[in-house]
Amino acid sequence: MNTKDLAYFKALVEKRNFTAVAKAFNVSQPTVTQAVKRLEREFEDELVHVDRAHNRTEITRSGLLLYEKASTVAASLNLAHQEIENAKLSRIRFGLPPIIGTLYFPALAGQLLKDGLLQRLDLVETGSGGLLSAVKEGEIDIALLASVLPLHDPSLNVIHIGSRPFVAVVSRRHRLANRGSVFFKELANEEFIMLNRKFVHPKAFKAYSQFAGVNPPVIYRTPDISWITSLVKENLGVSLLVRDVVSSSDESELSCLQILDPVAERFNVSIVIRQGYVLTAEEKHFIEELKQLKIPQSQ
Repeated sequence: MNTKDLAYFKALVEKRNFTAVAKAFNVSQPTVTQAVKRLEREFEDELVHVDRAHNRTEITRSGLLLYEKASTVAASLNLAHQEIENAKLSRIRFGLPPIIGTLYFPALAGQLLKDGLLQRLDLVETGSGGLLSAVKEGEIDIALLASVLPLHDPSLNVIHIGSRPFVAVVSRRHRLANRGSVFFKELANEEFIMLNRKFVHPKAFKAYSQFAGVNPPVIYRTPDISWITSLVKENLGVSLLVRDVVSSSDESELSCLQILDPVAERFNVSIVIRQGYVLTAEEKHFIEELKQLKIPQSQ
């Protein structure tokens, strides 16, 4: 079967016009017609019915079934082209969220540099939600990302590294600063400053809110963690962050409160690879190094 025939047919289903398809591919109309006829011979059924009386191009049920499969084939071919082009460059297309990049990844940088892998990285930095989509769509091949629950997705190969708790972060001037722990319902009237929806934190915030039956106001969202901690230090609001964001140097101005509600959501760190992607020797080595990442024991 000619993949070009499938491309013509897919476009015909979408445009319902032989002339428009021919123009889009810069070929003659008979070329498109013959492509459809070849496919009909291949599948021994009518795929396209031309209603000349009403000047309509109709797609049969068999044609619609083939269209769905053709769309999948086209997506797979595009992905294969991306992967093969990248293989020629010997680069590692890697996604890393800013939080994990700041908190955990630097510990590996020295070894990666020594092994010649750090120089090979084509790094994409954004929130975990964006990186998950990028892996699935073939924009990157490997990601180290976070999820509020352990990932289970048949389209991905997932290697779980560890998990960390979320905490309520408040200024040392806040009325709850010396409590050590709180139930989330005690934060119902607090004004939250949160990471935006590219990160996993809003999902954890929603889970805690639903469990506690409260709806705390979010007054500001940003992708900048340092900006969040700066605003919280000024007692302009509170936040929900992974525990490790607050370093020992911040503890004179910030207080981390354990949240006592028994929700399952945590900051899970995983290596994610697209299912079916064939790793190079360098990528296999890189993943083995990532597996050595030290995530502190959960508290």
